[in-house]
Amino acid sequence: MSSDEDKVSDYLAHKGLRANVFSKEARQKGKTPDFSVYSNNGLEFYCEVKSIQKDTVQGLRKDPVFNRLTDDVHTAVKQLHAVNENTAYPDVLAFVNHDDKCGFLDLIAVLTGDFINQNEEHYPIYRQFSEGRIKDEKSRIHLFIWLDDFKPERLLFSQTQADFHQRLCKLFGVPPDSIKQVGS
Repeated sequence: MSSDEDKVSDYLAHKGLRANVFSKEARQKGKTPDFSVYSNNGLEFYCEVKSIQKDTVQGLRKDPVFNRLTDDVHTAVKQLHAVNENTAYPDVLAFVNHDDKCGFLDLIAVLTGDFINQNEEHYPIYRQFSEGRIKDEKSRIHLFIWLDDFKPERLLFSQTQADFHQRLCKLFGVPPDSIKQVGS
């Protein structure tokens, strides 16, 4: 496992969950996410880990942070779909961020299409990302985990499937009524 996969595995272990890596045979057959995640009750969800590294070609691409996040969501959905085609279990995408120019609000911008200012006003200036190639794909992810080198972890529940939402809230110890809505 990479150090970022270890970081996510350790985070999940602190929540009482066990991250199992897919077998070499399964990985050789095709795309897989990084983990199948278990509790004492059995399989709970599938999890893909994406690392956000500093952009070494900053300035050469238009909105490199947003492009990278969009690419990560797009790729993760393919990997999760490969083992969970019928969405029998929740799909989770964990980001491990090492780029101080990228933050949790950038993920929210990519998913909602909105810039959110300090007064929590929404401005729809990132719709080319939220309504682009991940328009339908983003709802396939039931929970986004954001582990940052610079700040405490963050969770973003998509709430796209009520049963999965309840299950994930319970697993992560988050009261459903405490979740702040950020959608557009």
